[in-house]
Amino acid sequence: LFIGFGFPYEGPAPLEAIANGCVFLQARFNPPHSSLNHEFFRGKPTSREVSSQHPYAEDFIGKPHVWTVDYNNSEEFEAAIKTIMSTQVDPYLPYEYTCEGMLERIHAYIQHQVGEHPCSPQGSIPVLPGDPSLRDPHAWPPLDSLQVWVSDTRHACTETCRQHGLVCEPTFFRFLNKKEVFLQ
Repeated sequence: LFIGFGFPYEGPAPLEAIANGCVFLQARFNPPHSSLNHEFFRGKPTSREVSSQHPYAEDFIGKPHVWTVDYNNSEEFEAAIKTIMSTQVDPYLPYEYTCEGMLERIHAYIQHQVGEHPCSPQGSIPVLPGDPSLRDPHAWPPLDSLQVWVSDTRHACTETCRQHGLVCEPTFFRFLNKKEVFLQ
């Protein structure tokens, strides 16, 4: 059992523990840590909210390898410990952390390194004439891979994307954060 005490955020140790057959137990942050309520983020140019010590492990690995509980709720904490202690897990390494996964990411990065702007727009995403993105029809990721979902007012966009099996792609924000798109 590898117990996280809330810091450092998103460090490699929990992934190493999981890859060696340990279960990672971490605290749920309620409210999530952000620049508004936590010294670590204060003054940093981010509005990101962190729901646990390792949100990636919480969201993309999950049980039985990762348990995220309220450390202030002794019943929830104790129940998690009892369940973990009676559970046998095999070592687990997410694909993106394997050698093949890393090489795949590097390959995509190199193959599509054609400029800093996303690809030329297609479909119904409005782009103004003269938009720099029109210059490069080979940029990555391709705009036709863009999917637009409206988040419930209680959910962050990353959560909505995850519910649809997607990952938010910041290179698309410049196409989405326009009045014309919101009017659609």
